[in-house]
Amino acid sequence: MPKILLVGRDVRLLFTRAAVLKKTCADVSFCDVSQAAGLVVTQKPDLVVLCHSLLEGDAESIADEIRICCETTKVVAVLSEAGSEFLLHDAKFDAICLSNPYRLTATVGKLLGGSLNCPQTRTMKSDGSEVFTQGSREDYQM
Repeated sequence: MPKILLVGRDVRLLFTRAAVLKKTCADVSFCDVSQAAGLVVTQKPDLVVLCHSLLEGDAESIADEIRICCETTKVVAVLSEAGSEFLLHDAKFDAICLSNPYRLTATVGKLLGGSLNCPQTRTMKSDGSEVFTQGSREDYQM
């Protein structure tokens, strides 16, 4: 199960994004900017998602710290739907995506090599046949 760490300043937004990514069966946690570097070192997540609630300097400095301590950890910067208030340097991030939940899960899944699918669930139909489903396809709101 991939580990994902969300970093931002808006706790409600972090909670919502964590809920969206948990539905993909990832091990998801979140933190404030002040805790980010320490948690990256101790948790060694596969992916860090930097939310659009961060300031430009915060996002870039966290990305720099991740590159120094955890070379294999991927970094995604999330921009608001309205657009970015600041320019991000693409080289600091493995991906940049908009805040839309579908785009976020698709971007995260792509960076983690498609490993964001829940295991198959077997369900018995009334006629005795089996149906296999994978993951969750619920609508998400952020």
